[in-house]
Order: sequence, then structure tokens, then C-alpha cells
Amino acid sequence: MGAVGTNEMKRREFLKQAGLAALFPYVGQGQRPKPTSMMVNDVQTELNLTRVNRIVTVTSEEDVANVIGQARRSGQSISVAGGRHAAGGQQFGTGTILLDTTGMNRPLRLDSNSGRLEVGAGIEWPELVQYTLDVQRGNKQQWAIAQKPGGGDHFPIGGTLGANAHGHTLNRKPIVGDVDSFILIDAEGRRRRCSRSENSELFRVAIGGYGLFGVVTSVTLQLVSRQKLVSCIV
Repeated sequence: MGAVGTNEMKRREFLKQAGLAALFPYVGQGQRPKPTSMMVNDVQTELNLTRVNRIVTVTSEEDVANVIGQARRSGQSISVAGGRHAAGGQQFGTGTILLDTTGMNRPLRLDSNSGRLEVGAGIEWPELVQYTLDVQRGNKQQWAIAQKPGGGDHFPIGGTLGANAHGHTLNRKPIVGDVDSFILIDAEGRRRRCSRSENSELFRVAIGGYGLFGVVTSVTLQLVSRQKLVSCIV
């Protein structure tokens, strides 16, 4: 029994080593097939599982224009997502190149005279608010956001525009009422500044357009004077 057991172990070891030797050229040269697509989903309902071609994180207008150009040349479509909170699947398309805008998350500038704040489309509301506090610290006259989307904080500003989200302030319009302008990269990779006076048609349809009219890369909000509110219990 001992001799048979030893021979069997030697045989198994030989087969194992032979198998590894056969695979080695492919493993060593990185020739194993790699997945060419991946699954994505929304973070709220997890009911929108979608297989996209690939995810590209963009950090600038140039990045967005380059990816759009590549997609046009290869005949592919693009979808756009930030925080992935939309529960209707609007930010995903099967087989598309998914642009992840969370890399465009920098505050750009605050005009202390006019109260206009420009930020990257991937910035979320807590970071946006914190920036307004930090950059104005010690100023007598300060500016603040008029409202933010209701139901949560961690929504990117670009997604807020895409949904034309509303806040909890009943006497104010949705976010469109607080937008001065935005930069949009269109389907041909062209940079367009959109406001009520410049590319006004795009301004009207892109806010609430869920990314169908281009990729928003930065947004300029019109802030309001910061006020201290006192709660009175009668």
C-alpha cells in the first residue's frame, strides 16, 4: 500500500507540474483573456444592473472631449454618471462607454462681488458648501447656496442639473433657478458656454435633460447673501 500511495503522489505531482508548465507561457506573457465589459448599478435601488463597455474617469473638459472623439470614431455611444443615485437607469446604457464625472470635483472660483460660484460638475454638495465657508472665512459680507436637493447630500452638481432637482424650499424654483451658466461638451466634442443669453436653447433643455444633450463639466451657481436664522418657539 505504501509503494502504491507514493507512486500515486508522484504521478499527481507530475501532472500538476506539467499543467503549470503548459500554462506558463500564457500566464507569464499576460495573455489570459481580459473582460472587455463590466456591470454597473445605481446606489439607491440597485435595480438597474447594466453591462457597459468600460468606465472612463474624466477630470477635465479635455478628457471629456477626447473620449467623445474616440467614441465617434469607433461608432460607440456614451453614458454619463456621477454619484449614480438616479433610480430610473438614466445614467447607464448597455454597451456604452460610461463617463465617470466624479473626478471633476474641484471648486474653481467664487466672485465675492457678484456671489457667483463656479465648481466642477463632479463636486458634491457637502464639499461645495464647505468651500464657501472656507474661502469666505472672516469676510463681513458672505454668500451661501440658496438650496440643495432634497432627500440627501452626496449628489454631484452635474447630476443635480441633469435631473433639475428641487429642494425643500417651497417658494423657490428647482435648481434651474439658481444656475447662472454651465459649460457643456456636445456630441461633436465642442465646448459650449450655456446661459439664459448664450446658447439659451441648450441651457433650457440640458437642465433636466439627463445628459442627452452633452456632458456638463462645470457649473456656475448664483449664491444668495448668507443670513443667520433664529428659531422662535412660541
